[in-house]
Amino acid sequence: MTTIRSLQEHWKLALGILCLGLLSLGPAQAALNGGWSTMLPYQFERITADGIGIVSGIDIEVMQAAARRAGFRAAFEEVSRASNVKAVRAGQLDFSLAEQPRASAHDWAWFTLPYRKASVAIVMRRGELQPWKGADPRESLRRLLESGATIAVNWTFDPGPEATALLESDAFRGQVLDAATDADSVAHLLTGEADAVIGDRRSMASAVVQAGAVRRVRSLPGDLNRPELSIMLSKKTVSSTTFQALDRALREMRDTGELNRIARHSLVPEVLRPALQTLWFRSFDIIGTIAFAISGVLIARRERYDIVGALVLAALPAVGGGVMRDLISGRSPIGILQSPTLLLLVLGTVLAALFIYAIHDIWGNSHAAEPAQGENDPFRWASTRGLLEVSDAIGLAAFTVTGVIVAAVQRCEPLWLWGPLLAAMTAAGGGVLRDVLRSQADIPTLKGTLYPEIALFWGLVYSLMIHFIGPDLLLSTVLMMTITVIIAGFLSRIVVINFGWHSLFLSFPARRAH
Repeated sequence: MTTIRSLQEHWKLALGILCLGLLSLGPAQAALNGGWSTMLPYQFERITADGIGIVSGIDIEVMQAAARRAGFRAAFEEVSRASNVKAVRAGQLDFSLAEQPRASAHDWAWFTLPYRKASVAIVMRRGELQPWKGADPRESLRRLLESGATIAVNWTFDPGPEATALLESDAFRGQVLDAATDADSVAHLLTGEADAVIGDRRSMASAVVQAGAVRRVRSLPGDLNRPELSIMLSKKTVSSTTFQALDRALREMRDTGELNRIARHSLVPEVLRPALQTLWFRSFDIIGTIAFAISGVLIARRERYDIVGALVLAALPAVGGGVMRDLISGRSPIGILQSPTLLLLVLGTVLAALFIYAIHDIWGNSHAAEPAQGENDPFRWASTRGLLEVSDAIGLAAFTVTGVIVAAVQRCEPLWLWGPLLAAMTAAGGGVLRDVLRSQADIPTLKGTLYPEIALFWGLVYSLMIHFIGPDLLLSTVLMMTITVIIAGFLSRIVVINFGWHSLFLSFPARRAH
């Protein structure tokens, strides 16, 4: 009996604890159920390091944040865009994302205030773009159609009344291909089935990146249309009170700047990701790698290292900083493992220098050796030190830009902090490692003239440019910004060397005793 009473007491105690726990959880949040479909960079499934799929993108993040503010929980299921709208109309789903408000749907749907805009543009194969540049995109579209070109169109977003009238005109019947997604449109373009495609600019750019065709296509300047997009809610399942709460939450997010923050976080990395694959960006990366490799070879020559030592001194500034950057930012796989190009460039530079120096040593012994220059001697172009400093300056400037873009693509936030830090690590980190390896008591990159400080400063400038332009950033704008920062960084380093400007030291010369 004692045992039975004891068990009863334990069961009562456990039941009481369970009830208290359930009460502490409070009432469950009501769920709003809607659909999503893959439309990079707005809606997509992101796979975590643990192999778990998480629905992400600006549309998803905005809906989750607005629902949370309004006291609801947003749940998503994968469904095609057309089926999503039909399900909202039938009351089978509560919402559909990124919808254009339209009068024909007001009888059965609510539309919140707009939370972003689409950017409907024309994309063509790179070599065929120039002849069709008109006064504006609509003029270019008219000329394309009149020439007999085939146009693939994703009608998800309205291309505007003038473009729609042209595309639906009887005069151009048979020249328009309907595409379900922007990825389908890009596929038509790459296979030659279409001469041009119309769709959302960012979505098509993401599809181009996925297809590995960044160097093959370009978009015409300007937009055909920039329709405002809202959240569509079913009047059959969503009450007026719920709609007003969600609409009010979006308004608060707009007024507090949260919408802009989400847009920058979601869209800027996807805008910059194609830049990593462009020919001009790869050219800057190659130039920086070769420049830093040359600086390492010159030091190895001056300090009489063997070929293995030369390889190490060339590789550390060329790829060492990038490896540290990638490990800290979580980039996977790290840059040098994605392609052997950079390491092969370092190897090729060292072997080429070895060959040149061998020829020089064999045939140039009759010439007087160049007098050694000290670190504090005036900067001279026509000297080994001059070539070394110029090479270092080129590498520093080029890799400053690389560090910031990788920070943005890896979503290292805030960008104004991590952009400059990863820029300095990419541009100067390898040089610091090289000087430490040389066992110098006075490490030139840390105790000499301004060096990492230049990468920090111009990395900050570049990061702030990206931050303030935000989601409206275009590849052409990125190119102009990149060229500006590289030239400015290079000239800054040359001026610093020429005038011997140093950073502030933590210790200062002691005053003389009187």
